[in-house]
Amino acid sequence: MTSTSSHSIRGNRAQSKQNHPLSKRQRQCLQLTAAGFTASAIARQLHISERMVRKHLHCARQKLCASSTVEAVYLATRANLLD
Repeated sequence: MTSTSSHSIRGNRAQSKQNHPLSKRQRQCLQLTAAGFTASAIARQLHISERMVRKHLHCARQKLCASSTVEAVYLATRANLLD
């Protein structure tokens, strides 16, 4: 019997939650962040409040088990979750 090792790569955990663990808005916020937009610029682009942008990014970080938004962008990109 072989032992199954736990996945140490966070990207695998992100993918295992479901095919698209991130909401559409979370993906949009991460994509725009990756493109260099600030939270206020993202808010204007998506016609939502800056507070909601920060909330979407926070939830995305939690779902991806990321400690920062930069890490969340990296993990989401690596897991092919961003368009």
